[in-house]
Amino acid sequence: MVNKVKVKIYAVRSRHTINLPSVFVRDSAFPFQVGEDLLARIEDGKIVIEKLSGS
Repeated sequence: MVNKVKVKIYAVRSRHTINLPSVFVRDSAFPFQVGEDLLARIEDGKIVIEKLSGS
């Protein structure tokens, strides 16, 4: 199981992205699907990403 990976944040003009390595995304424990709407929030100095309620 891959539950930690090193990532970077990238900026292109006003957009910012974080690329997740395929070994992380393809792990059976990865909880999201491509195209799924997610909610990102800052909590205690960390970024938390979760499924939207009702998704």
